Amino acid sequence: MYDPEDHDLYLTPKIAYFSSVKGGASRHMLVNGSDQQIAVKIKCSNNSLYRVSPVYCNLVPGQAQRLQIVRDPGAAKVDKLIILFKRSDAINPRDAFVLTNDEESESVQKRLIALISQEDVAVQQAPRTSLKTILQKNSVA
Repeated sequence: MYDPEDHDLYLTPKIAYFSSVKGGASRHMLVNGSDQQIAVKIKCSNNSLYRVSPVYCNLVPGQAQRLQIVRDPGAAKVDKLIILFKRSDAINPRDAFVLTNDEESESVQKRLIALISQEDVAVQQAPRTSLKTILQKNSVA
């Protein structure tokens, strides 16, 4: 149930389903499982259809943050949300990324949320396939 990879930043759920016809919203939870403050930055592969809040945040050890994803109606496809995070003492979490401009450095870790939109989406059960498989199948990786 608990993936050791998630120790520094626990993220749940890792997949969000939306109606391509109606759009929708999805809530997710980020939890800092490390012993240091981390700065978080959220990026999306499709900013024309998705909005996310917050885009930046600081998490002290043990702190949880709710993540809200909203999708507008549009073509059915698979997109991804990229959660970038790094250890940082910056007061403003944006400064941790903007001032250093090191999103690709080894100090920045990543987590993904698959954003799946379909024409007919009902209440979904837990997927029977992994996030990596979904992203590879739809060539979003």
